[in-house]
Amino acid sequence: MLTNSRSVPFSGKKISYAFLFFLLCTTCALHAQVVIVGHRGGLYAQYPESSITLFNATAESFKNDTVFIEIDLRKSKDGSLYLMHDPTVDRTTTGKGQLEELSDDYLNSLRLKTKGGKITGEHIPTFDEMLTFIKNRNINLMLDIKAPVHKQALEQVKKHRMENRMLVLTFKDEFTRLVAETDQNVLLSALIETGEAWNAFEQIPVRAGKRIAYITARTPAELISRLRQEKVRIMADVSEDSTNGGKPMPADGYRVKVKEQQLDILISDYPVEAHHALGSEKRQQNEN
Repeated sequence: MLTNSRSVPFSGKKISYAFLFFLLCTTCALHAQVVIVGHRGGLYAQYPESSITLFNATAESFKNDTVFIEIDLRKSKDGSLYLMHDPTVDRTTTGKGQLEELSDDYLNSLRLKTKGGKITGEHIPTFDEMLTFIKNRNINLMLDIKAPVHKQALEQVKKHRMENRMLVLTFKDEFTRLVAETDQNVLLSALIETGEAWNAFEQIPVRAGKRIAYITARTPAELISRLRQEKVRIMADVSEDSTNGGKPMPADGYRVKVKEQQLDILISDYPVEAHHALGSEKRQQNEN
């Protein structure tokens, strides 16, 4: 049970802000609630990737719980930040070209496509638009910043006063340090596959409770145990789109993943199914 969370009104319901669990609760039972992150919002074929309709549908499915949505940020020729995973707009939009070489006018004229190639009426969201969109919704953000524009992105976050609803991914020590120096209020993750990587992360000043270890199958079990003993929050990716034939895993698959890697945060291509699987387990535990 989430005993240290804060609830706020949302469309007549209560939102349980799960990020407060791993910020404030260091003595709760292990895995009392696993935070679910939707990779690009979820890779659901009926919605365009990284679209507002997708984000809204995913959040609605979580009902009273909060979902983290992972988004990728890239900078346009005019200096604006857009949500786009690929370097080019070719795969997911009606346009062509490297996003960083395209003007805002051109980018705003494009329309998003579904995985099957169906053209929709949706445009590419800007980061500012996304921050406005989540303001009164049960959504927090995981930021995968593709270009070295971390300061610009965090300035926008500060402008919206949403630092405590952000988790920033970093995969290079230089960017990890840059984020830590820019904003100590966001959650900060680093890729941890070796003891050396963890030691390097520890050398970077990060506020207590804000440090997240992003582990993989390469991360040794003894290192995971060390992280757990030191009460470090642990995160990992399921990657169903590449590891399970582009389909959600069976419910037990999510549960085994969490148990084996001792996870606090699970990144999934199918967050609705992951949430249901782990939520069903929690409900069964409460009933027993």
